[in-house]
Amino acid sequence: MDNKYVVGIKTKDLNFCSLANLAILLNKMDIEKHPVALDLKEVESVTEDFFTFIKNFSETTKLTLLNIPSELFALLNLRRYDKNVKMFNNNLDFIQDKHELVNRKFHIVHQ
Repeated sequence: MDNKYVVGIKTKDLNFCSLANLAILLNKMDIEKHPVALDLKEVESVTEDFFTFIKNFSETTKLTLLNIPSELFALLNLRRYDKNVKMFNNNLDFIQDKHELVNRKFHIVHQ
């Protein structure tokens, strides 16, 4: 089986500074040949920079997101980032490449 990398994000606020550090780390890894997953279970908020980061890295690598908080998952789907990256509930699903989270095409309904 190919090596797969899981990078645990150990910050609550995923902002430009933390993403810059993450980009440095990912650029040092052999991510073109091996799938990389970002474990987001500790993340509580993201800035617009996160979406730019995901878009840029997903153009050149097999980027995957794990343990995505529900609000962030909804944003990713509404912005159609589910087309750019794979998403899984947990590390085991990523390693086994099973049970990928799929956009169920939900809509926000105004009351």
